[in-house]
Amino acid sequence: MHYSIKKQRNLNNSIPFVKQAGISSLLFILLVGLSLTVLTVGYMSSMRNLQSSATTAHAQTQAQMKAMMGYHALSKFLLNQPQGYLDKITAGDISEGTTITSGYVKSTSCPASTIPGEVHYCFDITGKSGGASAIIRAMYAYQKEVQQSTVAGTIFAGGLVVGGNAKFVGETGEDVTIFVGGTNAGKVVDTAGKILTLTGITVQAYTNPIEVADATTLKNYANYLFTKNSAGAMECYQNNLHTTGTTIITTPTKITCPVGVSFDKGTWSFNSSTAKLAGIMWFDGNVIIKLVATPNDMINTVLATGSVTTDLIDKAGVYNAYAPMHYLLTANDSNIKARLDTVCPAANYPVQFCQTYDATQRNLITSVAYFNENKDKFLKNTNLFPANLSNILFLTDTEFAIDAANNTTMNLYGNIVGTKGAGGTGKASGKITGTGNINVKGNLVVTGDLKTEVQGNMTVTLGKSNTDGNNIPVLIYSTKSKSIRYM
Repeated sequence: MHYSIKKQRNLNNSIPFVKQAGISSLLFILLVGLSLTVLTVGYMSSMRNLQSSATTAHAQTQAQMKAMMGYHALSKFLLNQPQGYLDKITAGDISEGTTITSGYVKSTSCPASTIPGEVHYCFDITGKSGGASAIIRAMYAYQKEVQQSTVAGTIFAGGLVVGGNAKFVGETGEDVTIFVGGTNAGKVVDTAGKILTLTGITVQAYTNPIEVADATTLKNYANYLFTKNSAGAMECYQNNLHTTGTTIITTPTKITCPVGVSFDKGTWSFNSSTAKLAGIMWFDGNVIIKLVATPNDMINTVLATGSVTTDLIDKAGVYNAYAPMHYLLTANDSNIKARLDTVCPAANYPVQFCQTYDATQRNLITSVAYFNENKDKFLKNTNLFPANLSNILFLTDTEFAIDAANNTTMNLYGNIVGTKGAGGTGKASGKITGTGNINVKGNLVVTGDLKTEVQGNMTVTLGKSNTDGNNIPVLIYSTKSKSIRYM
């Protein structure tokens, strides 16, 4: 009996241990459940963060894409805009259809260019998407470049007025076209406004404007420069010349002013037959061209920031003035070598259009045909700038005045160019007057807004110049992307 009671007591003592084992299981299950809950909540939170990050990354990528699309659109838009517009533009939107994809703002902290003639413009282009934004800083370089262009005929951009008994005719057997602009575009009128018909000449409206490079722009491409110092005294320089041996002058070098060049009361005087200088003459201001009767012909290109006026010294006879290239284009077998030696002499020859002087090769020239076949040995490509300056006879930034006196014949070989117009109400940018005969074997190109007048008892004969001599320098404006970066 004692044993049984003891055993029962032991059983009673073991019951609490069995009950505690059940609670442990429940606690274990509870802890596992809590762990799974925490893991699930953490996973869901992680997924939300990943989704948010993916959305943000996608939005940022889309914003960058829109900023880049805006950059390309803005670059295309600015490509051919004039500088005046680039100066005024401040901000705007870029749209695809009716949807604005990006915006742009001109930056005021754009670094200046160190390249002459180049101007920098900076824009901040912003693309936005889903709350994200991206900014591209784009820097553009606005450049004014001199290139070459073939002139298809004579141009009077501001109009052509023919008065008195003056006549414009085309040379026999040649098809000559002139382009007339202004209020009477496509028409030639007299001083009363009556429409005239020109013999042997086709008249068309001037609808395809060109901008010829002006004398100021072309200064650094001249061979001789005539200017004034601060005291108003004349100063003379030479440039772009192969002098002797291997010496080439590539920057303006001051020289003693040559004979045949003078300066009085603000006007230059140039006598080519006395000066005997090869190449391109550049004058700061007005210049009077003193022409001497043949055989003392002028053989030069004259560029002037002011007016160009011809003055016949002998007052009678035949006067010839040649642009360098046209002097060669009108040569014959007997004088082609001598003419080449004049245009490109052994010493002080222009490097813009003359090849390295080779006396041995030149001695082989016996005909124009041989010269033409071997032209690249003597001349650079005169259809390219700056060699094409040799096609110009006179170029003025204001006005030109050509006068043929009684009993005179003036033959002008080369292109005569007025780049801007003289200005002033009723003032012409070009005047051709007198009672003699004027033969222009080239093109008259007046691109200023003012009219050209032909007055007097005279005949102006226009001859279609050789194709090689029609090429002249023109100004081309462009805006090019220089750099981009994300801000």
